[in-house]
Amino acid sequence: MSPSSLRLQRVLHHLNVSAHIAVPTQPDMAGVQAEMLYGGGTDDGSDFGEKQPRRCFISNGRNQELAMERDGFVLSSLPFHLAAATDLYDLSACRKTMYPMSDATLHAIFPDCTKVIVFDHILRNPTRHQQETQGGTSPTKTAMLSAGPILGPHGDYTARSGFTRARQLLEPYESKDRIDKALSQRFVFVNVWIPLKKIERNPLALIKWGSAAPRDAVTITFTYTHRTGEVYRVLPSDEHQWVYFPDMVPGECIVFKQFDSSEDGRARFAFHSAFDDPTSFASAPPRESMEVRCIVLFGDLPQDFAKSWQNMPDQVLEPEHVQVGPISDEW
Repeated sequence: MSPSSLRLQRVLHHLNVSAHIAVPTQPDMAGVQAEMLYGGGTDDGSDFGEKQPRRCFISNGRNQELAMERDGFVLSSLPFHLAAATDLYDLSACRKTMYPMSDATLHAIFPDCTKVIVFDHILRNPTRHQQETQGGTSPTKTAMLSAGPILGPHGDYTARSGFTRARQLLEPYESKDRIDKALSQRFVFVNVWIPLKKIERNPLALIKWGSAAPRDAVTITFTYTHRTGEVYRVLPSDEHQWVYFPDMVPGECIVFKQFDSSEDGRARFAFHSAFDDPTSFASAPPRESMEVRCIVLFGDLPQDFAKSWQNMPDQVLEPEHVQVGPISDEW
């Protein structure tokens, strides 16, 4: 394919997105070779270990038929143009606009779900973060503004912390009996990953569920004053099948699983990481993106379940203690 044809194909793809067409055209490339900064780990969990750079092939997900329940993530779309007049760094305005939008996207992807609860979000804008932290002003609550992308494969929940985090989020609004019943049925923690501008640097890559194994991850436990949390740090494996979506623009989104309580064979996690894209120009602007975090509930729930839900106050807390678990053959 000639360079002019490739340019035309890319222009047509962007026109489709701006017109809110959910299915993108296929870009030209099969993928890129890039370095992933995997975490270190020891069999006994005695320390974090050193970062382990690994050269990986990251395939172009636009050329693939991905499935949420098989792979753990999909490329989707949402009507981002409806947020054109919204200051997304205003917490209240962002929640009123982006939360219902994300809710609708998840109902479309999980048509058999009973309820979606959008509980928080994070904005990644390193330039703004630097300006606010160095300038001594914080028009954005820092809990919602990150210094930038995370370069290192990880998962935000473990096979255990998915349950404890769901209970902790629901306890202020529901009785123990109703929470027990809800969490005895299927529920999923899902992120809706949204570009705020065209992604020209540090795109998000994800590992297909079928290529990950329990021994590929170690548990990191964070102890805070008000709760204990666990995440997975991902270790290198030649079996990992990495996928990304080049040239994402507003109107597109990646929906991926952070935790699925189901153990019936469907995808439970989508380990993920930002990476340095070797095709990015040196002058490319820093990535600006948003992650909207949600719980998707299934099964028989009362109509008024978590009806009084409201977003919790935002807190900026550092863990008091961090512990690394051993490598295991079980999630």
